[in-house]
Amino acid sequence: MIDLKPVKEATITTLMDNYTDVLLPSDQWVQRAPLLEEGQMAKNPVAEHGLSLLIDIDEERFILDFGLSDFGVIYNMGILGIDASSIPFGVLSHGHHDHLGAFYSFLEKRKGPFALYLHGDALLERRYLSLPSGDGFYFPQVERKRMEDHGAEVRVIQGPESILGGSCLISGEIPRKTEFEQGMPGASYEKDGEQVKDRMLDDMALYFHVKGKGLLVVSGCAHAGIVNTVLYGMELSGIKQVYGIVGGFHLTGPAMAKALPQTVEHLQEFSPQIICPMHCTGWESQRRLKEVFGDRYVLSAVGSTLNL
Repeated sequence: MIDLKPVKEATITTLMDNYTDVLLPSDQWVQRAPLLEEGQMAKNPVAEHGLSLLIDIDEERFILDFGLSDFGVIYNMGILGIDASSIPFGVLSHGHHDHLGAFYSFLEKRKGPFALYLHGDALLERRYLSLPSGDGFYFPQVERKRMEDHGAEVRVIQGPESILGGSCLISGEIPRKTEFEQGMPGASYEKDGEQVKDRMLDDMALYFHVKGKGLLVVSGCAHAGIVNTVLYGMELSGIKQVYGIVGGFHLTGPAMAKALPQTVEHLQEFSPQIICPMHCTGWESQRRLKEVFGDRYVLSAVGSTLNL
């Protein structure tokens, strides 16, 4: 068990997600992007199939992932008044291009050193995705040398890693224990000239202990399964009370539909006070989660800040 230092305040600002809506109202959980600026409608943040989260924990700040395009996160940071140089380090949840797109543009915008934590398998070569249509594509390569040439300090981890003086825990590889969470269908990579099933061992999450409230789980895509992701956080920290579950749940598409009922059942058992599915969760799964969790469900939108 790893001692997870309690934090007083946690805010998560969505720099990039699949959905944007400037007319959403703010409430006790979330502050939405400003609608007006000097009496005029403010510029709208853009959305894309990607994820990027700015995380502020007490006096510390860092970024999880960088969206899909090389400009989207940068544009949204400008609208939200966020200086890239105010972010000293980042975490890459896994090595897919919809989580790394603006990384190099981000480095060009900032000054000073920048550390990036990632799992070793994020650097796998020739990762491939077969689509139900019979088509497929290779994921863009995550290149350590290119990162370092742009000034990044790459920190490769495999197992759990405590950062921020013990107030944040990076999961490292997440054990696959549930039978219904089967990873990403059609994912593989080439090894010694053969196709090998890609189990996405580089999929990582973040864990925080919000003082007096419990465990906060933040996932990138949850390729390990969002239930596995929460269970591992509970196991590592010894914290049994789940306060919040935020991030991608990877429940989109027909292939993932069969996992939805059991996923929802387990999430209900965790009884989080807040649940905010993002990115790869998918419309049908979002709808079902809203039905089940009611007021505890928060609709994610670009530019929103969760106050936890």
